[in-house]
Amino acid sequence: MAVFLEHMLITNNAAIKSSQPFIFFESHFHLASLGVGFFIVLSGFLITGIILEEYKFRSSFNLSFFWFRRCLRIWPLYFLIIITGFLLVAIAQQSNATVHNMPSFIWLITFTLNFYIINHGEAFLFFIVFLWSISVEEQLYVVWGLFLKYIKPLFVPFCLLLIVASIVFRVHFSGQSLHLYFSTINWLPHFALGSLIAYLGINGGKLFEKLKNIPHLLIIAVYFLFILNLLFYNYIYASYVMTILQRFIDALFFAFFIFEQNFCTNRFINPGKSKKLSYLGKISYGLFCYHGLVILLFTQAVQQIGWLNNSLFVFFINPVLTFVITIVVAAMSYKYFEKPIMSLRDKFKTA
Repeated sequence: MAVFLEHMLITNNAAIKSSQPFIFFESHFHLASLGVGFFIVLSGFLITGIILEEYKFRSSFNLSFFWFRRCLRIWPLYFLIIITGFLLVAIAQQSNATVHNMPSFIWLITFTLNFYIINHGEAFLFFIVFLWSISVEEQLYVVWGLFLKYIKPLFVPFCLLLIVASIVFRVHFSGQSLHLYFSTINWLPHFALGSLIAYLGINGGKLFEKLKNIPHLLIIAVYFLFILNLLFYNYIYASYVMTILQRFIDALFFAFFIFEQNFCTNRFINPGKSKKLSYLGKISYGLFCYHGLVILLFTQAVQQIGWLNNSLFVFFINPVLTFVITIVVAAMSYKYFEKPIMSLRDKFKTA
């Protein structure tokens, strides 16, 4: 939802772009980085939990099975979106339409699109740009699998080292916005903190038991601070020091929420009880991958009838329709495309 919110307002109308609602939205709803950040913390938590549980019950970890399972979940939809992008570019070129070129396939097949963007910019097909975060995820899966296979005893020091390395990296590349957003090193605190939460949950101990009983009022206070953080995000992280700490602070919030939702006895809210929200979580990978394609095709379809020049449509009708269409497409994709392929993962289970 955070990623969708940033991308949902599409218009070329100068009057709408200069209106107060549009300016307010542009100032306060650049939330895509938070959506990506939360996803990476959650990913670190889930992936590390799966691997540590395998160690706990089998005293070993099958690295190749882990990678196969990740490929079966990530690759089919990822490459479907890429193929769709190349086809749309070819169709547009045949009709002499103006269209951005695609990055070389080598960047896409090696999951290094984030480094392509750092070196060459984002001037290519709208919905392919979003796939940079999947490149980051795949890079982290490779590194994390190797780390937990061969140097697991150094788990906590290694996680702390990743956090420090990320902060040092941001100091070194201060002022270079592409490096500070798209480089994998920026997102190391997210994966490391998510992994540490999983480590606490699997191993327990005095610290874990103490954290489980965080007072209800303190939990509410953290949620309140996060809301303030969202409302004044651009102002809070405008200074040099806060820019350096930006990703780490975001990751701390998300790690807290994941711990609170999974382990705390004084849980503030419990969205997991909602079947509808849980279902959206189940198809969330499809929601992420398809939303840019849906927005692109939708805007192309309606621009001739004036829907991109009318405030009612730009702010309300278009976003609602594109979101509903994305849910329908993602649901169908999950049922008829992703889920049948995911069932093959049973062959690579270790327990």
